[in-house]
Amino acid sequence: MGTVKTRAFCPACGSPVFMIFDAIPDIFVVHAASLDDPSRFKPQKVMFSSSGHAWDYIDPALPKFEKMPPR
Repeated sequence: MGTVKTRAFCPACGSPVFMIFDAIPDIFVVHAASLDDPSRFKPQKVMFSSSGHAWDYIDPALPKFEKMPPR
C-alpha cells in the first residue's frame, strides 16, 4: 500500500497546484509551474532524485533522497 496523499488542482484549468501527505503533515509540495513567480521560493530538498534527468540541474548543496525521505 502506498502513502496516502491529497492533491489539489486549479479549478479553472485543472493544473496541479500542491500535494500533502496524511502520514507526513509537515511536508507540503508545491508544483513550481503553478506559481506566478517561482523564483520567490527556494528548494529545500530533492526527493525521488533517482527519477531525475541528467539534463536537470540540481543544486549540489541540497539534501537529496533517491525515494521519499525518512520521517
